[in-house]
Amino acid sequence: MLPAVLKELFAHDDWARDKLFALCDGLSDAQLDRPFEMGLGSLRNTLHHIWAAERVWLDRWTVGGQPAFIFPEAGLPLATLLDRAKTTAAERDALLARSNEADLRRPLAFTNIKGESYSLPLGGQMHHVANHGIHHRAQAVNMLRHLGVALPTRGLDYIFFRLENQAKPALELEAVRYYQAYADWGTRTLLDIAAKLTDAQLDQPFEMGLGTLRKTLVHLRDAEVWWHTNWTSGPAGGFPAVDATLNMADLSASYDAAWRCRDAFAGGLKNADMQRPVTVKPRPDLTLQFPLGVSMVQLCGHATHHRAQAVNMLRHVGVQPPGLDLILWLRDHT
Repeated sequence: MLPAVLKELFAHDDWARDKLFALCDGLSDAQLDRPFEMGLGSLRNTLHHIWAAERVWLDRWTVGGQPAFIFPEAGLPLATLLDRAKTTAAERDALLARSNEADLRRPLAFTNIKGESYSLPLGGQMHHVANHGIHHRAQAVNMLRHLGVALPTRGLDYIFFRLENQAKPALELEAVRYYQAYADWGTRTLLDIAAKLTDAQLDQPFEMGLGTLRKTLVHLRDAEVWWHTNWTSGPAGGFPAVDATLNMADLSASYDAAWRCRDAFAGGLKNADMQRPVTVKPRPDLTLQFPLGVSMVQLCGHATHHRAQAVNMLRHVGVQPPGLDLILWLRDHT
């Protein structure tokens, strides 16, 4: 993985962090500490966890050993937490600036908070940290919705970061395909669990995601198909309405078909194609254009966001959710 690719993923991570903290501005301690059965149990704790995870990973990369995880501090002001997050990000960026591609491919040993030791490529560990932020920000956004905070029309997705920051980021095909492989594994894990659930569990209503577990999983499939159409046939028009009646067997088969089509398309690409313009027309009055690589990365991050919601839904329907972190996939596929 090229340092420039990780720099791009972390730039989105920092942008989304700042947007999220801005949304929390003005919330009372009671709101920040309101209990939720998702994330780390409260908005303040979830924001703290995102930073603490970045801090402990950075310490693993720079200090080594088994650095201590920093657990939430009662009443910690968000301004203090944001300062810590920015300091950590600056140190991370400095490390990345002095790392080359060989450094990122080289295995680096670490010991997690359970005392388990692994040796995995540094670049993959860094990618895990960026993706981990997407997962927990999805939970934080749900909490904000319950707290009555008006959320922006444009969310915290990578593609909205790119809309605000027009540029041609350095994205390589190998890194995109790597991200796709992880995303497929995470979604397939959820599909295999969903195949064993009852209709009542699949259709239990939630004020998150697309409203039910079934609809959320269908939405992720629809995103695969919609983007593939934009890549290969021109603007696909508006995003399709979710089919709330689709059974899990048919949904699983349609995922496999969508992934085969995507893989066949990606198999004919070269690195230069990551900058090829893709035009989308989500509404008749709205036309947008993105580099192909940006839309591919968006699709992967979008899946992480909605899988975080699906994991919470599983917990509420009585199913112990699986670990879907990128580091777990990396551990088993390196």
